[in-house]
Amino acid sequence: SDESEVEEAAGGSGSTGATGAVGGNQSGSSTSKPGTVSSTGRASLAADRGGGKARAWFSAYPRPKGTGGTATAGGATASGGKSGPSSPLEEGDPLRGFELSFLSLSGVDDTVSPRTLCDISQEFAFVEWGVNFRAEKQGREPRYASLQWLRMLQEEIDRRQQTGKFAPIHFAAHLGGEYCVDVLKGDASLVRTLWEDYGFLRVYLCPTRANGVNSSQLKKHLPTLKNVIVALPQVEFVLLVTKETRALTFNLMNEVQPNLAFFYFSEEAENGGPTAEPNEKRTNKDSPAKDTAASKGPFRRPPPCGHPGIHCGYGGGLTSENLTQELRNIAKATPPNRTVWVDLESGLRSRGAGRPDEFDLGKAWACIRAVYDLDLPKSRPALASR
Repeated sequence: SDESEVEEAAGGSGSTGATGAVGGNQSGSSTSKPGTVSSTGRASLAADRGGGKARAWFSAYPRPKGTGGTATAGGATASGGKSGPSSPLEEGDPLRGFELSFLSLSGVDDTVSPRTLCDISQEFAFVEWGVNFRAEKQGREPRYASLQWLRMLQEEIDRRQQTGKFAPIHFAAHLGGEYCVDVLKGDASLVRTLWEDYGFLRVYLCPTRANGVNSSQLKKHLPTLKNVIVALPQVEFVLLVTKETRALTFNLMNEVQPNLAFFYFSEEAENGGPTAEPNEKRTNKDSPAKDTAASKGPFRRPPPCGHPGIHCGYGGGLTSENLTQELRNIAKATPPNRTVWVDLESGLRSRGAGRPDEFDLGKAWACIRAVYDLDLPKSRPALASR
């Protein structure tokens, strides 16, 4: 669909095309917090207007050749049929049989409406939203949603659950700074709150200097971290795997737990490849992706943890432009019958006049469409589907 058609369909409205949208707080909590969406101020109103435009993009999804009816969000046709991928995968394509559990779109903040995220999740169940948590940055910097935004999220999920219809909406918490350190030291209180009150089923631990954590003695936290992982079997704990964290992660790989996962973050890809100048090197998980990342690669992606039952993910340097190419590269490194996920954050940001750093729903949609058009098997691990 051309841009003018989409703009006309959007109309700058925050209204949804599915007022009876299914939602779900997977923790089972249905207690709403005080306050209403109308009290959130100009930032949330702008987010809702952006949400209307995003929903218009979904409803204007072009119909693949050879299918009847009018395509709607999620690829369902008006005639009741289901549209297939835009082009079938060829024999020998590494993506044939490649199983993707989640497309994780991270760094959502106050620039995007929780209502929009829930609408998208209703149509595309393989999408997971990543929310960053770091005490000194929460609600003060881009990529770190405010507590008010989190209350809005909880209210929206509770409202949808109370309609009597239920479809999982997947959220993951990315912990840095003191929040991450507390978990490493054995404090499970924040993770329990995120699970019970907000329905976060997955929690990333990012114990690197760039994410506000002293990583010089991570190994000493091994016993206390294990205690937290064992105490909350309902939550999937995701450990960031880099050179900086290997003292901790490699030991955990030797004594794996069923609710432990590993996220392979490619610093080389995030830095734009081996040609990046030393002063341009970035090791922060949420650092800005280089503009040249889409034109370089494919980047080296390591094979997942050898234990076949362990959930593994990949990230670093992924953008809407190179996602399909990098998915093929990841598929080459992944043994058969292993389900993995991919996570994007820097590649979803946009900057412009008056917009220093915001979550770009257009880029998010491009990634969703890329995965949907590939028609990959999306077998979700039993733990993450609860």
